[in-house]
Amino acid sequence: MKLRVYLAPCGIGLGHITRVHPIATELNRRGVETVFSTYIDGLDYAKHNHLPTYEAVPINFKVRTDGTIDFKLTAATSGFSLGIRMFLRQVVREIQYLKQFRPDVVLSDSRASSLVAAWLLRIPVALMLNQFRVEIIRRPSGRSLTPLDRLFFFIANVGWLFIRTAIQLVWGRSQVILIPDLPSPYTISIGNLAIPRRYNDKVKLIGPIIEQHNNSRARNDNVRREIGLDSKLPFIYAAVSGPKVERAILAQILLESFRGMPKNYQIVLSKGDAEGERGMRSVGGVRVYDWIEDQEDFIRASNLVIARAGHGTIMKSLVYGRPMVLVPIPDHTEQYGNARRAVSLHVAEMIDQNMLNHDTLQSTVERVLESPEYVTNAVRISKETASMDAVALACDIVEGLATNS
Repeated sequence: MKLRVYLAPCGIGLGHITRVHPIATELNRRGVETVFSTYIDGLDYAKHNHLPTYEAVPINFKVRTDGTIDFKLTAATSGFSLGIRMFLRQVVREIQYLKQFRPDVVLSDSRASSLVAAWLLRIPVALMLNQFRVEIIRRPSGRSLTPLDRLFFFIANVGWLFIRTAIQLVWGRSQVILIPDLPSPYTISIGNLAIPRRYNDKVKLIGPIIEQHNNSRARNDNVRREIGLDSKLPFIYAAVSGPKVERAILAQILLESFRGMPKNYQIVLSKGDAEGERGMRSVGGVRVYDWIEDQEDFIRASNLVIARAGHGTIMKSLVYGRPMVLVPIPDHTEQYGNARRAVSLHVAEMIDQNMLNHDTLQSTVERVLESPEYVTNAVRISKETASMDAVALACDIVEGLATNS
């Protein structure tokens, strides 16, 4: 009888579903039947790629027009009681889908509702994440706070201690915890993990999830020729990612900041919109795409990657030995943790979004491109990943759970 695996990636941004997709592809190649459950950005991606998918109950953060997270509006629209009711709706919907699909294993990528639903139905769960300890900011950056605002954030942080503990208890109900990250001492998400020792036996560090690992000079030159780039000039790839509003804001700021960049810089910008138009257009000398199917090709062929500090983009950049300039989503604790870690490894520089302009971007790009330590360190880390095959290892673990359940 054919094995069935239920794949439940978080739908906020594309980082979760794009690292689950290669696992699904390999499982299908092995004769395993798969189905996805996701929402918002993940759902758009799944539809675009014609993946069999259930539409999950969405959950999201509210954001301001500048892309910063609006914690007060999020709390007002998804407060504690509303949040509990929304979570229960998610769990009930997931139970319905699980009963319909009848999987042997659930692979949850940072989805608590799917994990709880599977646990209630006694279906084994493999949990994949790069943030075990979920944090919120102590206070928002970039603006002054009223006394009422300070009181709100004090209460929110105290309340979050209990919510964080509950989330960690949920994560601990999984049979195995997969960490798609680099081995020590290069682990990017080390500050976001903080996994209690009692779960050590469940934790498996599987390495970065990529679709292919072909970093040959000939292949990189071919990619450059295909998009009309000179192989001898610096190629800067701006890979915009994250939720829809945050993507649009960063793309706009970057396009404005790229004006007046040195003529020898060849710049390609992807807006990260899976539902956008295909094909390239030129905007102020920048080659702009709404969506690039083979993002790994562009990262691999580039000299420098400019991106949000999402875990997936950092992993792909380091697998191919590419230094980075990172612009975390404002007040996004996980991305700031990722960015600081990459900076500490001397493979990246970080720019706060509110400081991002032509001058700061050009000076930072020049510093990274002209200093050999960034690419040297990135290449050294890349060599550490050469023998790792996270997709195959994840599939082996998932199939093993099904066999042993």
